[in-house]
Amino acid sequence: MTPVTDVQRLEPQDGEVFILPAGASFEEAERLCEAIQTAKPGVRAVVVIGELEHLDQAAMNRAGWYRQ
Repeated sequence: MTPVTDVQRLEPQDGEVFILPAGASFEEAERLCEAIQTAKPGVRAVVVIGELEHLDQAAMNRAGWYRQ
């Protein structure tokens, strides 16, 4: 389980990305999603487990992620 001391803040805004350490479990990510919705119902945020990498548009297109 991720220690509470690793949580820096929970003030979710639309479009925000929350990054959990690579060792976090899927269940921990689900609990964070629930906490985000409790803190601000209806907010649209993303929860990522592990490193988040910046991809350019060409890399996203190769992966099948097309910008709309």
